[in-house]
Amino acid sequence: MNKKPHFKATLTYLATEDGGIVTPVSSGFRSVIRFPYDNQDFIANQTFTETEFVFPGDTVGADIILPDAKEALEKIYTGLGFDLLINSNIIGSGVITHIYS
Repeated sequence: MNKKPHFKATLTYLATEDGGIVTPVSSGFRSVIRFPYDNQDFIANQTFTETEFVFPGDTVGADIILPDAKEALEKIYTGLGFDLLINSNIIGSGVITHIYS
């Protein structure tokens, strides 16, 4: 059973030398999202819409699923920015471009 994405976002991954990912990641990658309105972290499943692999420093479009984040989904809006993290380290950022209803 495939879950429907919650929103579409433009994601920008930091270059490795700036603290970003070291190796490419593939569609289906999971990281943490932190929205600016609180300090809570949410697991985010990312399905890249334009490519199968993302390399350090890339900017890509992605469909995002936030399992177990019902309260957060009530607060998001188009244009909202967020951080991408792994192990509490920021590896990139994103901006919501479309919310699926």
